[in-house]
Amino acid sequence: MARAGDSAAAGGIRTLDDAIAAGLAENPGLHAAWSEYHAALERIPQAKALPDPRVMVNHFVEDIETRTGPQRNQVWVTQMIPWFGKQRLRGEIASREAEAIHHAYEAKVLALTRDIALAWHDYAYLGESTAITRRVVGLLERLGDTVREKVRGGNDLAPLLRLEVEIARTRDLLQQLEKQRLAESAAIDALLGRRSSEPLPWPEPEETGDSERPDRDALLADLLTRNPELGALRSRVEKAAEAVKLSRKSPIPDPMIGAGFFDTGEAFHPGTAGGGDDPWAIQVGFSIPLWPGKYRAERREAESNREAAEHAREDRENLLVEELEADLQTLAEIDERLALYEKTLLPKARQAVEVTESSYKGDRATVLELIDSERTLLEIERAHRRAVADRAKALVRLQTLTGETLP
Repeated sequence: MARAGDSAAAGGIRTLDDAIAAGLAENPGLHAAWSEYHAALERIPQAKALPDPRVMVNHFVEDIETRTGPQRNQVWVTQMIPWFGKQRLRGEIASREAEAIHHAYEAKVLALTRDIALAWHDYAYLGESTAITRRVVGLLERLGDTVREKVRGGNDLAPLLRLEVEIARTRDLLQQLEKQRLAESAAIDALLGRRSSEPLPWPEPEETGDSERPDRDALLADLLTRNPELGALRSRVEKAAEAVKLSRKSPIPDPMIGAGFFDTGEAFHPGTAGGGDDPWAIQVGFSIPLWPGKYRAERREAESNREAAEHAREDRENLLVEELEADLQTLAEIDERLALYEKTLLPKARQAVEVTESSYKGDRATVLELIDSERTLLEIERAHRRAVADRAKALVRLQTLTGETLP
């Protein structure tokens, strides 16, 4: 397996591309899947090989006297040769299994890139949420200077106390976000197959991106042809079909050929023709399919396994298509939310903060109204960034469903 992420891992993880490259290079679960595939490849020549020949030695405790001399030992070498087509079918079965395991490896690659990307987008949202909260703390602290001036000028103390409570509450939220950073960073490190006591750097703020909707028919076609899970199941259907063919050949007797050598001593009567010669013989045999019920059960088992493989493929295909439809619906709902935030809610919330702050400075609004407007803007901004991250995650799920490897 290529280790393209070694340089990225050594130089630090700063982007999603770095994280994916490091995960593909270092994740131990992926290495295990790759080793499984190589083990499956090694089973193919084993399945195609002939059975080992057998050597049998007979030693006579009492020599067998013959005209040409006493026979003391017999040595036989035999080789079982499976009937025509059996070895080829066994090789095909092993090849289909190796294909299925390779598809399973590809599915693990996609699953790992998906999990890294999903965790990264959540981590990016956490960073932006932390930045928004930190900015709000700064705004509230600057507002505190204005409120203190009003208190020193004789205004009521209650607004200042209310503001200090709000500052303390927002600082506590900021601390919670910082603690959450450690947990989410550790989760990403686990996917990358590494351990670090330092949190990952915050990703760059994510762009809203192109709101163009992916084409459903194109995605569906890619899902049915490129999804590695379905590829693995199709390979197992083919493997089961080859096993059915093999089960039909099982009752056919397998021939066995061999050669024997007879260790013979000198003849009792000197001058006997052939005396002391060591004769040899050729042996031909066949296995006997004596228990037909066993072979009928083998065929029924193979047929049932094929049906089970076909049903499993069909079932997984239906579930993946349903998942695709759900992700497309989720993406459509997120796009509607983003449009609402960007065209309506965010502009109006920012305008409300500006108007309320101006009114407060002119004694036409209370500090509670100003705090409420700031809190509303904070919530809308965080919801907007959440929607941006959710859209990116929905696209990731669609990409991996259709067998597309993330950059």
